[in-house]
Amino acid sequence: MREYFIEKADANLPQIRKTVIKPDTPTTLLRKGDSITVDLGNHYVGYLSFKMWFADEYVDAPVTLRVRFFETKMEMDYDYSSYGGWLCESWIQEDTIKIDFPGTFSLPRRYAARYVRVEVVHTPRDFTLSDFEFLAVTSADVSSLLPYKSSDPELSEIDRVAVNTLKNCMQRVYEDGPKRDRRLWIGDLRLEALANYYTFRDTALVKRCLYLFAAADRNSLGFLPGFVYEYPIYYPGSWHIVDYSMMYVNTLCDYYEHVGDREMFDELYPLVLDIMSSANNCLDSEGILTVPENDMFIDWCEGLKKQTAHFGVYLYTLGNLTRTLEAMGHPDAAIFASRLEEGRAAARRVLYSEELGAFVNERDGGQYSVHANAWMVLGGAVTGSEAARVMREVISAKDSVKPFTPYMHHYTVEALFTAGLHTEALEYIRNIWGGMVKLGTDTFFEAYVPGDPSFSPYSDNKVNSMCHAWSCTATYFLRKYEIK
Repeated sequence: MREYFIEKADANLPQIRKTVIKPDTPTTLLRKGDSITVDLGNHYVGYLSFKMWFADEYVDAPVTLRVRFFETKMEMDYDYSSYGGWLCESWIQEDTIKIDFPGTFSLPRRYAARYVRVEVVHTPRDFTLSDFEFLAVTSADVSSLLPYKSSDPELSEIDRVAVNTLKNCMQRVYEDGPKRDRRLWIGDLRLEALANYYTFRDTALVKRCLYLFAAADRNSLGFLPGFVYEYPIYYPGSWHIVDYSMMYVNTLCDYYEHVGDREMFDELYPLVLDIMSSANNCLDSEGILTVPENDMFIDWCEGLKKQTAHFGVYLYTLGNLTRTLEAMGHPDAAIFASRLEEGRAAARRVLYSEELGAFVNERDGGQYSVHANAWMVLGGAVTGSEAARVMREVISAKDSVKPFTPYMHHYTVEALFTAGLHTEALEYIRNIWGGMVKLGTDTFFEAYVPGDPSFSPYSDNKVNSMCHAWSCTATYFLRKYEIK
């Protein structure tokens, strides 16, 4: 079946659209130790070229240049020689190149950048650089973008930056980040697809990505890997994340809701059954989904206890699947509706503290987190005015653990809307996505903690992705809920 699904995925391979960006950079005379910084005018993903020419005399030895690419202005001040993170430092966007002859030089590697700095390491004599061009690439068809008009300048800018983030992550697949990783992750896919339905409407790319995951091997428990590589060869990842595997089910349900492709849903439904049966098999004696911490993601939040939030993902997935099956008159709808009812009852019985009026329990070591309570609201364990109270209190509490990534920020906003707190949801969007806009960014970040823009889940922010797929969904909320 792997080859079959890969063929189905490749039948939906998108066209890569190319645009030549010509920054306004005059011819510059340079010598050893000099540098030039080029502003592309916006954040793009693509390939750099420029012209090197001699000044007074022919350059009779190779010119050595260090070329650095920056996604944001604040990255230009980092000392890259002091990197101390646990991700490979080869992700740092820089190349040291030698140019043997005058003429136009093109760097072969793809980069994600707004700014480019060229430093002269070695040269026998003065030379000039000119004619900088950046070949920007994306599979997004900008001409198909649905308009968004707001009388609020902040909301207009949030939408612009969110759309730009999505556009630059749309390549051969919905990449998680064009600077780093450059692969297809289930969590990012789900959020990119949601934003896409209200912007570029490229449903074929969603279809391609769903098929690519369908081709992947499952682990001994029956769950999908969190990510796959698709170029130059197909290669599934080794980290089988249970909440991401369930997010595949949600993504397929979303696809059916927006596209109505019953044939594809039926084709992939056996995989849905396997995933949900695997999750059901992980229910413990109290009816709670229990898997090792290393098999869960939820958020890059240090010290986060995840069992309650993870069970909320299970309930949320059951809810979406039940609604989808009911909408198509599928006979299995009753089966999943029953599991959902049982799961919600177990959540109230085992995970909810009547004394505290929140989802705080021994399984999470008594930790009080936005993650646990938001996911329980999304899973329907609390509803109506009770859900509204839970969300208001956990977000305003000084001692609650708060999200670190726009991935979890997304589901927090969704929980606020689910609880009927539209005003609070908009305030949250302004605080998180508006906070990044105030930093002068053209794209939204992989991780964002208000008041701490240097936060990194990798122990060093020099490898942070500053254009990351899971942060694009502000445009989804603004457009879906018609916030003007």
